[in-house]
Amino acid sequence: MDADAQKAAIKSASRRYGEVTHIRFSANELASLKAIAERDGVTVSEVVRRLVRAEVGHLPIASEALRPAIVDMADQLRRVGVNFNQAVRTMNDGRVANDENLEQALIAVGNLVRQFREELKAMTVGPRKARVARP
Repeated sequence: MDADAQKAAIKSASRRYGEVTHIRFSANELASLKAIAERDGVTVSEVVRRLVRAEVGHLPIASEALRPAIVDMADQLRRVGVNFNQAVRTMNDGRVANDENLEQALIAVGNLVRQFREELKAMTVGPRKARVARP
């Protein structure tokens, strides 16, 4: 990788992740992390991010095989969200009798749809590939 491409990759990662931390591992722990990273074709940093996501209950990053299906589900949820927004807008414009309970329920379901869609989108973010060792 030439110097300009490496700088661009670092800048891209900085925008994507924002924060940097330094962690000390034992030789065995680091060897395990490197083995996982090599197996999955990602960086050690990506392995640590995945472990943290799993620990805090976030959905995992999707495999390449599952990514198209998850992208499709996220798009379907976007469409559902659009329909909920249209229903609430129709009620707010007075074109339909306003039922406060129904409006609150539509807003709550719309928020859940939006939250789930964001989680699905987060699953499809591609991991950074492991660096190829230079000869």
